[in-house]
Amino acid sequence: MRDPMKKATNRSAASKTNDMLRTPKTGRSRNSLAPGIAALAAREGCSTTRYPGVVVWRMTVAQPPTPTLYAASLILVGSGEKQATLGDESFVYNADHLLVVTSPLPMFCKTIASVDEPVLSVVVEIELALLRELLLEVDLPAAPQLEAPARSVFGAALSRELEDAGSRLLAYLKEEQRTRVLVRQTIREMLFLLLETPYGNLLRAITEGPSSQYAQVLRHINANFAERMTIGELADMARTSVPTFHPRFKAMTGTSPLQYIKALRLTRARQMLAAGGMVKTVAQAVGYESESQFSREYRRFFGVSPSASSHMSPRERS
Repeated sequence: MRDPMKKATNRSAASKTNDMLRTPKTGRSRNSLAPGIAALAAREGCSTTRYPGVVVWRMTVAQPPTPTLYAASLILVGSGEKQATLGDESFVYNADHLLVVTSPLPMFCKTIASVDEPVLSVVVEIELALLRELLLEVDLPAAPQLEAPARSVFGAALSRELEDAGSRLLAYLKEEQRTRVLVRQTIREMLFLLLETPYGNLLRAITEGPSSQYAQVLRHINANFAERMTIGELADMARTSVPTFHPRFKAMTGTSPLQYIKALRLTRARQMLAAGGMVKTVAQAVGYESESQFSREYRRFFGVSPSASSHMSPRERS
């Protein structure tokens, strides 16, 4: 079977829905988020913040499409540009557009950056409990009944309101007390603003209907990726049959269940190797019994040996 994560290509939108989900290129090179991100992202690569669910990135070197694990999150960019590719769909996010990933997804990530124009981005985790809490309090039109799960990623224009909320979030993260008191409610505000857009139903879908069941499966896989799991067990978790599970899983993630698990394990392994892990130890930690099999699949997936990944620079540790 062809590995849908192995090669990413672009094609024209096949439907009006796909046209909505893809984003055009930027009109601005920077926005008001850039100074706030720059202040928090003093070093190359990823930096944590005072709030566990928010990280910031500074990248000054361009990167070709690279397999990357995206967490369920909102990704806002202050400067520079990135492109996420899932199967045959690509999503550009930059100073005018954000990316929303509703469930963890291995995708290809391309970075367009330089020292003069770095990629400065903030990644805000989507807390399912916070989203559900918010949905209990807002009055939204009834969501359309979907027979199959919705796609787990979409791009959207960065509204003035959402950009302002993002700027305030970054400012609050500079102070401990403001982080404790104001950050969570600002993230809540950002989720609310997204729910009000035409894309709101795609975010709302992970809390109800088929998408919520498959989102639960994805969370289970991500929490237990090193363990053996059968397709039958995953189908039971999604409350469906195996023949139905396969195409619906692919509709949501762009890949088959087995390829999703493999991509997840290898991407996690890449992160562990970059942090200094030994190849044999990492292979076992991500669920491989054979180190040689792990090395073969790792090289096929990333184009380099596992040992080469242990010497990656901070900008490569995505």
